[in-house]
Amino acid sequence: MSHEKDETVAEGGKSQTNGTRQGKQTGVKSAYLWGAASGLALAVFAPMLRPTAKAVVKGGIKVGRQAKKVGYHLKEEFEDIAAEAQADLEREGGPGNPPRTA
Repeated sequence: MSHEKDETVAEGGKSQTNGTRQGKQTGVKSAYLWGAASGLALAVFAPMLRPTAKAVVKGGIKVGRQAKKVGYHLKEEFEDIAAEAQADLEREGGPGNPPRTA
C-alpha cells in the first residue's frame, strides 16, 4: 500500500483518488496559520474589545441580580400560598386531620 496516495474503490470496482498526503499536510498547515492569525488578531484588538467585554459582563451581573430578586419574590409567594393552604386544611379538618381548637 502506497503512502503517497489514498485510494478508495468506488462502485463498479474503479479506483478513485481522494488526494495526496501532501494535500492533507497543506490543510493542516492552513489550520495552523488560521489559528495563529486568529490569536494575533485577538491580541491586537483585545484592548479595543475590553470595554465591550466589560459591558457584557456587567449586563450579565445585572441580569443575575434581577433573576435573584424575582426568584426571592416567587419563593415568598409560594410559601405564603402553602401556609394559607395548610391553615385551610387545619380549619376544615378532614379524615386524619382533626380541626384544631384554640
